Amino acid sequence: MDGAGLDALVICSRGDEFMRGRVQYVSDIFQWAGWGIVVLPRSGDGAFIADPLWGVGRARLVGWHSDVRSSHSPGDEIAELLADRGVADGEVGVVGLADITLAAHFSGMKQVLPRARFRDATDLFDDVRAVKSPMELANLAETSAILRSVYRSLEAELRPGVTHRDVMAEAHRLARQYGCLDGIAQMATRPFTALMFSSSKTLQQGDVIAIDLEWAGPSGYWVELRRNYSLGRVPDDARRYWDTRVETFEACSSVMKAGNSSAEVLAARDRAYRRHGQDGQGILSYTAHGIGIDSLEPPWVPGKDRVLRENMVVSLHPAIQLADPGEHAALGCIAIADNVLVTATGGQRMTDQADVWIELEA
Repeated sequence: MDGAGLDALVICSRGDEFMRGRVQYVSDIFQWAGWGIVVLPRSGDGAFIADPLWGVGRARLVGWHSDVRSSHSPGDEIAELLADRGVADGEVGVVGLADITLAAHFSGMKQVLPRARFRDATDLFDDVRAVKSPMELANLAETSAILRSVYRSLEAELRPGVTHRDVMAEAHRLARQYGCLDGIAQMATRPFTALMFSSSKTLQQGDVIAIDLEWAGPSGYWVELRRNYSLGRVPDDARRYWDTRVETFEACSSVMKAGNSSAEVLAARDRAYRRHGQDGQGILSYTAHGIGIDSLEPPWVPGKDRVLRENMVVSLHPAIQLADPGEHAALGCIAIADNVLVTATGGQRMTDQADVWIELEA
């Protein structure tokens, strides 16, 4: 704020896994639903304004906020807070103005504070939180340890006769039992169409299985982790394809060096793909993205390039095109996903140190 000449920040969030983290980052308040706003002056105490949909009960449990309120007219509340802190005619950065700040809220701020100078501070804020502190890295490590444990226990459910729905229910139970705050569990078997949250489909001997778990641990920090299984020996075509996925993941991770552009990840992916006649050109889906207290943070690869810095954390899951329907049905959900820490020498895996196809015996 000093460097940008800002007197205050108005930090806007939305109660979902992609946009709640901005408020949580500066307040420790977990927001499950609705909108939330933190007013943070350059000096002095901040304040939290909650959507009446979600209320202030959980916000008050955090304990160190002296000003927690709920309102149907947040513009009025923001104006009062800024005026009380002596910045009614100051430079105010709005975090979220570039993507999720509600037009009605922003209009209300400007109407009540006509002398204030509002400007977008979304990238300013997100670029600061992209680099993780030691505490944040410990939080991410905790979530990684939980998902390793969940997968170990979940493998006992992968046997002929069990429905996908029961497997996913057990994944949710385990994650919640370990204290995870929010997340999804998805799985698919051949013939692949898409990962599904729930299905009455039954596991069969010989199945090829993809399971994707994406969860925020007790601290709210996220990991997306995919594992691949077969009930019996892995088919030869799946094994060959899997080997190319391992190679691609390692190639992408190797260029995650401080000072490199995040666009280098796409270049490394495509070099690996060309060696195997594979294709990732033109895909809008993310091959990598920042991750932390939100499951999606800058950089977005592709979409929002950044110079990589030490202690950024990136969720890596190289996207690919399988245009042939038969090829997609056989291979489409076989993939790798994990968090990678940016270091001076290259990416460092944060959950699984090696990728292993897991063959389960009935």
